[in-house]
Amino acid sequence: MLNRSEIIEHLLQYDYKREKLDEMPTAELEKIFKKESKARIIGYLEDLKKSEQIEITTDDEANYIEKEVGIIYQCLIVEEANFIRLYEAIEKIFDKCDLNETMELVLSQTSDKRYKQVSQIVEVAYHAYQEFLLDEIEKLCEHYPPQERFEQLKFYGSKRNDIAFLRGIIKKMRFQNNQESLSRIAQQKYEIIHDYYPDSMYESYEGFYENEDEKNEIIEHIMSLTSAYKRPQLKAKKFRILKHMERVLLEDKEREKEEKALIKQYTKKIGEMIAQEDEFAFGEMVKEALSVLGERDVQYIVERFDISSNPLMLQRFNVIMRDNRPS
Repeated sequence: MLNRSEIIEHLLQYDYKREKLDEMPTAELEKIFKKESKARIIGYLEDLKKSEQIEITTDDEANYIEKEVGIIYQCLIVEEANFIRLYEAIEKIFDKCDLNETMELVLSQTSDKRYKQVSQIVEVAYHAYQEFLLDEIEKLCEHYPPQERFEQLKFYGSKRNDIAFLRGIIKKMRFQNNQESLSRIAQQKYEIIHDYYPDSMYESYEGFYENEDEKNEIIEHIMSLTSAYKRPQLKAKKFRILKHMERVLLEDKEREKEEKALIKQYTKKIGEMIAQEDEFAFGEMVKEALSVLGERDVQYIVERFDISSNPLMLQRFNVIMRDNRPS
């Protein structure tokens, strides 16, 4: 579960006012967070269900292909082939056919002397077409969370040889409502993993986190927090280990900040009791300080004052410190 400050940061996304959230007990914040998250999960599942029900319409493929094959024939029948127009026609056939089908259609329109050359042209055009499709998908994923976008593009990249699949995905994503819905689904998926299964973030987005730029960024942050590690040591570690180290260092820094504030606060309070020579109030304040600070910190505070001239106060302090130690 997220800590109090993290819950507040998340609830600020739902138009809650910080002042109101800061005043709420932690238990109430957790209750509101669970309610908002439950609604988000339900919305995610509903959007996912809707996205799977969308149908994609097709054109009259036979007439379309026949027209482009005719253009290819016109490009190749002449002595000086029009290669620019040839490429364009081949790419348009790829909009309907796979590599083998396109190869057969194009080669059926060429002479034996151009067979090898035209085969190479089709293959080059095919690879260019694959990159074109993947670029289109990347543009359509631009509003996804970076981690989700990386994983989506990695998946679609693994499907580069299934251009029919990639074409279908692009058609589906290009519909305005679809694009908004799919972006929302990607965002919701990321938030659910981030909020409810933070320990699974690395497993879910390993490719993204092992990205060199991402690792370098977190290494820089760790080195700004501590001088205990050398860069080569950190470079050799997995991202999830680096992330854990960063979190521990930040928690230590925050704890150190809180301890400094408490030491300052109790130095003032204990100093006032010593100045008033109130042994009982001094003892109670020392006990209170021990409830939130370590023994060494309390010892440090009291040693800043000279209580040796007050035997009763010194004795009371020694008894409290002794009783505070575990038996």
